[in-house]
Amino acid sequence: MSDESANAGPMSTAPAGVVIEGLHKSFGEVEVLKGIDMSVEPGQVVCLIGASGSGKSTLLRCVNRLEDPDAGSITVGEFDATHADVNLDAMRQHIGMVFQQFNLFPHLSVLENCTITPRRVLKHSREKAEAEALHQLDLVGLKHLAQRRPAQLSGGQQQRVAIARALTMQPNLMLFDEPTSALDPETVGEVLSIMRDLARAGMTMLVVTHEMGFAREVADRVVFLDQGLVVEEGPAEQVIGAPTQPRTQDFLRRVLNPLGK
Repeated sequence: MSDESANAGPMSTAPAGVVIEGLHKSFGEVEVLKGIDMSVEPGQVVCLIGASGSGKSTLLRCVNRLEDPDAGSITVGEFDATHADVNLDAMRQHIGMVFQQFNLFPHLSVLENCTITPRRVLKHSREKAEAEALHQLDLVGLKHLAQRRPAQLSGGQQQRVAIARALTMQPNLMLFDEPTSALDPETVGEVLSIMRDLARAGMTMLVVTHEMGFAREVADRVVFLDQGLVVEEGPAEQVIGAPTQPRTQDFLRRVLNPLGK
């Protein structure tokens, strides 16, 4: 990729693909990622699965440069994310990220949480930002709660607000880091439903998840990570339904049948 494209401004409105090559990341003496090669085609949904500590969340954070890789390259759309001169602010305008915790501002209303970034980063007027925020809140079924504070919402509602907030930036790529792990089991479905709708609309998505049913239904591809390495990847039905690698088989046996019956 040329220097010009590496330091490019905003990407096109087309879905953004991701290409990761030779990605390494250590924390102190612990090597968390040991040479990851994988890609997400524009419009694809790729789910990362694996045991806790396998490197899934670190990989996701490297894509958005919330963690700095030690070696390797990451390309997001027209941006070389690991180039020394990449404009991270411009790149991140096109990447939405939803975390395990909701990270909403407790002192702001739902509407204010969804307008603060478009107003400050994109310099949208209050009227334009609020119109877009209300549109996204309507899509996640929460427009009627726009004036409430986060503490007045359930966990599932807060996570849906977090998704709406990310979508107000009109991203080309959505990153989800175990978005249902902090939720009550009864509210997991409402968040997964929103993610399913995004996938059907053609949003490029890279998802860290333990929800095997969701991955099997929605993902175009599933990547199984173990101890910082890609052990197996392929179509969701193959990786989850008929894995070929013993480590993948063992992981899925434990996840899908935790009582060992």
